[in-house]
Amino acid sequence: MTERIADALDTSCIKLELDGKRKLDVIRELVTLIADAGRITDAELVTSQILDRESLATTGIGGGIAIPHCLSEAASETVLAIGRKRSGVKFDAVDRRPVSLFFLMVGPPGAHNEHLRLLSRLARYLHDPGLKGGLLESASPQEMLALFEAREADR
Repeated sequence: MTERIADALDTSCIKLELDGKRKLDVIRELVTLIADAGRITDAELVTSQILDRESLATTGIGGGIAIPHCLSEAASETVLAIGRKRSGVKFDAVDRRPVSLFFLMVGPPGAHNEHLRLLSRLARYLHDPGLKGGLLESASPQEMLALFEAREADR
């Protein structure tokens, strides 16, 4: 069971500048990151499940942040991908502003409580202007991971 955001994150699942210019492109790009890292078994299934979740309500939480997520049989443990798009992407965010930081989370079926705890923790951490600013300015995936490790060491 994954208790910390840093435990669900691998530097191979962080992309400092996403190529996608639309919501669907960004979701596919992030799912591909975790699939290429061997963290999920079926990228198409996860993409479909993320889009199904998005159809219920946007995961663009405002402030330039989106946290698309789902539970999927394609995941054996919770995994997180981070993508950044400095110019922003329209993501149907609640504040109607472009999103620059994306956190895609996929967990295994039956991990509802863990999934909700990690989503809540991630959303809370991202309200910290220092952490958010650090993520926007990070020069490497290792720097991004270190920001979460430091934040979780403080809690």
